[in-house]
Amino acid sequence: MLAMLEAEFAKGRIYEATLITDDGEHLLGMCDLEKGAITIDPKVAIVSTLLHELIHRAHPNWSEARVRRAEKKALSLLSQKDLLTWYRRYKRAVRKRRTQDAIEYEG
Repeated sequence: MLAMLEAEFAKGRIYEATLITDDGEHLLGMCDLEKGAITIDPKVAIVSTLLHELIHRAHPNWSEARVRRAEKKALSLLSQKDLLTWYRRYKRAVRKRRTQDAIEYEG
């Protein structure tokens, strides 16, 4: 499996762009099979993860499933402009840390 993924990665044609559907949904990424191009929108993944972790901090007793539902709902409420605002806020606020041991994940 990993060898196949390495081979696909070696083909290149990987791009970064803002991705939004006609009905306003945010996309993490897409693959254009006709052109063989993959496009990724890292802003969506970062903002989604940020919202998820903010919800955890605000509601430490919530289950992972409840946090995921709240994250999905919050993300769906963001316009493209809102998403960009949250991304820019994240970029201004984030501080780099050395690698940390992650607590055991119970997903």
